[in-house]
Amino acid sequence: MKLHFIYYLIFFITFNCSNFAQINTERYRKDSDSVGFSANVSINITAITGNTDFQFIDLGGRLNYNWGESYTFIVSDAGFGWDEGKRIFDQALLHLRHVQSVSDLIQVEAFGQIDFNKKRLLTERELLGGGLRIKLLKTKDFKLRLGTGYFYEHEKFDAPKNLMHGNNLFANRLSSYLTVEYKLKDDINFIMITYFQPQIGKWNDHRILSDNSLTVALSSFVDINISFNLRYDSEPPETIKDTDTVTKFGFTFNF
Repeated sequence: MKLHFIYYLIFFITFNCSNFAQINTERYRKDSDSVGFSANVSINITAITGNTDFQFIDLGGRLNYNWGESYTFIVSDAGFGWDEGKRIFDQALLHLRHVQSVSDLIQVEAFGQIDFNKKRLLTERELLGGGLRIKLLKTKDFKLRLGTGYFYEHEKFDAPKNLMHGNNLFANRLSSYLTVEYKLKDDINFIMITYFQPQIGKWNDHRILSDNSLTVALSSFVDINISFNLRYDSEPPETIKDTDTVTKFGFTFNF
C-alpha cells in the first residue's frame, strides 16, 4: 500500500502540477534543436483483451528538457477503470531517461522506471539500465532507429505461493528495439516500435512488446491518436495469459 501511494503521488504531481504529459518513451521523441522545455498531455479511451477485459481511461504525461547535446525527459502513465461501478486505479508507470549525443548517429541512454499492473498481478517493479541508440536512416519523411541496452529489474507479484513462477524476482535483461517512423502526409504520422527483452542466462524467458500508433494533427496544439499495443511474456505467472493487447483512441495536447 505504501508503494502504491508513492506511485499515485508521483503521477499526480507530474500530471497536475506541470500539466505536461505523454506516454511511451519512443513514440513521442522529437528531433529538435531548440533548448528548453517541451511537453504534451494525452487522454485515451482504452479497450483491452487478454488478462484485462474492460474499458478504462488512460492519462499520460511527458515533460522534456533539451540541453543542446543531450535531453532529459520524464514520462508518466496511469489507468483508471470501473469494475461493477467501483473505480479502481489499475496501473501506473513513471519513467526517467537521459540521452546524450555522442555523434550525429549515436546516442547514449540511461534510464530508470517504477510501475505496477494489477491485472498482471504485478504489485511493484523497479528497473535501472542504459544503452545505445543508433540513427540508422533519416530522410524528410522516414526515420529508422535501433536501440540496444541492458537493465536490471526487480518484480513483486500478488500470486499464490504455490505457483512455480515465484513472487519476488530479480533479473538481468537485454533490451533491443527498432523504431520506424513514416510521415504519410504533413499532418499524418505513423510510428511502429518493437522491443525484444530476453533474460541473460535464461534465454527462454523473454518479452516482445509492439507499439504502433497513427497520429493525425488537427492543429499545432492538438493531435488525434489511434494505437495498437501488444505485449507477449514467455513466462508469466501460471494464472496469467502470455499475451495482452491494448487498443487506444485519444487526444494529445502539445505545449
